[in-house]
Amino acid sequence: MIFQWPDNKRMLPLSQYKKAGFTLVEMLVVIGIVAILMAVAFPAYQMAIQHAYCSKCSAHMRSLGIAFMAYSSDNEGQLPSRASGPGVDKWPVLLLPYVGGDPNVYVDPGDPVSTKIPKATLISNSSNGSSFFFNGFNDLGFYTNPDLTIRLADLNDTTNLILLGQKVHGDREFYMDFVEGNQNDMLNKQAYYGGSNYVFADGSARFLYLAQYDDSMWLVNKSYVIPKH
Repeated sequence: MIFQWPDNKRMLPLSQYKKAGFTLVEMLVVIGIVAILMAVAFPAYQMAIQHAYCSKCSAHMRSLGIAFMAYSSDNEGQLPSRASGPGVDKWPVLLLPYVGGDPNVYVDPGDPVSTKIPKATLISNSSNGSSFFFNGFNDLGFYTNPDLTIRLADLNDTTNLILLGQKVHGDREFYMDFVEGNQNDMLNKQAYYGGSNYVFADGSARFLYLAQYDDSMWLVNKSYVIPKH
């Protein structure tokens, strides 16, 4: 059998032409290189995802911060109370109209529990399915008297007073209570990169590394002694 070049200039036996392809060694080398590249790229990919989650979480919390301000403006300067009982709405329900009725705002995209809760049941007065919880104002007596109210005008250093924090995934508490030791077991202080997002009493949201955070940032009454647990 004879192989013929298209230009008809040369003719050689077909047996002299080798088929193109990879040897086993070459294939193993390629697989090894791909594996190394994946091992290098995967942590960077994971880091990019976490960065995106953290940024989106901060945006959601910023929307809730604005909602707190709008709610206060419509209610004689008052923040949502923690009053309980039949027909009494808690803060997630009260703020829902101020976020355009969008339950997604209450979810940290990096929270594996809240992200799976059906949006129809995420906002409830019976259990806090959101990724965040509200300042319980234990230092002002709100824990023992939930009918108390507080006005934004009565707050000092609003840029450093925390209203909302990230809670441990799956926790159902509505309020961050020092009386119950929530600062130790339910407050998620290291949700991302060794820190977490917070909403402050001026409506802003910002990220604090653990070294920047202090429990006293939840206090209006700075002379309040935080119970030890």
